[in-house]
Amino acid sequence: MKQDRPLQARSIATREKLIHAALDVIFDVGYENASTTEFSKRAGVSRGALLHHFPARSDIMVAAMETLLRDGTAEIREMAVAVSRNEMGLDAFIEWLQQLFSGRFFYLSVEFINGARTDPDLRARMIPVVREFHEALDGIWSEFCEPTDLSAQEAAVVLNMTLCLVRGMGIQTVLREDPAYFHSLLEAWKAVLPQLMKGPLKDLVFPRGDGSKP
Repeated sequence: MKQDRPLQARSIATREKLIHAALDVIFDVGYENASTTEFSKRAGVSRGALLHHFPARSDIMVAAMETLLRDGTAEIREMAVAVSRNEMGLDAFIEWLQQLFSGRFFYLSVEFINGARTDPDLRARMIPVVREFHEALDGIWSEFCEPTDLSAQEAAVVLNMTLCLVRGMGIQTVLREDPAYFHSLLEAWKAVLPQLMKGPLKDLVFPRGDGSKP
């Protein structure tokens, strides 16, 4: 049994190298152009080792997507701890979200979303992992919304408005290199957001009559 442990450790390490190599290749050339031959080459392992762990291209693609989103979820949970300890405020969190959705993580996510549009298996396997990712975001958001009287549903609306903004900005950066423009959008949203959460704008967007939580 003890002799098997080094073999198991090497097998796990090989699998991880292949997954991270796949993510590197997808980021460099896109989902459609990424080949398993390049995955094994980047990972420095044999074609046979790749096929042992991932018999089909779809297997390593799904594993790479799951790793990407679960690593992202772990990073978000770290942010939740910072929020709960009052080490991070709303503005800093918005800045962090904008960075998350304008870099490697975001562009890899877009590649998988595009792939899922025409790949039913990838789409079906992405759905629960994406749900876990958004649940982690919801957990952070509840920390910011606790001092307000927003309901869970209203908080989700405000969060997703924020995500739509930063995702849209991320897509725009592909064809528009204009940091000042994106900064102005983010600063405007930072000014609006507190009003949506507990200012006069909140009552306009989420009218309740008696002003109590539903």
